[in-house]
Amino acid sequence: MPDPTPGERPADRPTRGLVGSLALVVLVVSGLLALAAVAAPWLLAVGLAACTVVVAWGWSGTFGLPSPRGTVGVLLVGGLALVTAVGVREEEPWLGWAPAALALAMIAAFVHQLFRRDGRPRVVQSISSVVLGLALVGCGILMVPASHTAEGIALLLAALGAAGASSLSDLLGLWAPLRGWAMALAMLAGGAAALAVALTLHASPTTWLVLGVAAGALSHAMRSVLVGLPPLAHARPRLVAGVVSVLVVGVVPYLVGLAFVPSSFPG
Repeated sequence: MPDPTPGERPADRPTRGLVGSLALVVLVVSGLLALAAVAAPWLLAVGLAACTVVVAWGWSGTFGLPSPRGTVGVLLVGGLALVTAVGVREEEPWLGWAPAALALAMIAAFVHQLFRRDGRPRVVQSISSVVLGLALVGCGILMVPASHTAEGIALLLAALGAAGASSLSDLLGLWAPLRGWAMALAMLAGGAAALAVALTLHASPTTWLVLGVAAGALSHAMRSVLVGLPPLAHARPRLVAGVVSVLVVGVVPYLVGLAFVPSSFPG
């Protein structure tokens, strides 16, 4: 298959060190969140809060945003509000307070722009980047409702395993003959990881396969979008890119659970 980006220069392609470091971050983060999900929902919320702190800490540098201190503040307060809104709930609806937390975070993002004293350059990029960061944290908090049941935990394990497997498949994409098949490899790896979880837990292979393919593709797509950013030459943006490529898969087990495994959500 020909290279899908024939105009790309070799120097512009991600290096083995970059792809390998992202894979390491994804494997560690997904593994820790999986252990937390098995242990207790509140522990998963703590893990997501830690991920939120990392995202807030490095988000501005990853995109080269103006007013970095304000960006950190909005993402930190807004993101932790989202995690807290879900983590402290003890009954259905698990996401009952999340819309209010998200609305307040969005308001804070706009208020932050009003108080900037630098002439507000690149205001649209600044707001849209902060909203994107909050949206990714919002994807992550969707893991918490599923962690209250055995079926939901199985879905989470499959999605997190798929994210980790897809990050390893990115290394195969560095090989020239497979470069154009990177997404297909990520979907294949994600599906295989989720299928392994399903067989281990005696769950429905078809449902878990769909979940794994979707989670692997979504995680790979997130990394593919970020990997070309110049700041990823540094450690902090790499850490952020790895974390958000795990958080983004939180939406997959939530939607798959609602559609195909209703018992994964109590109430």
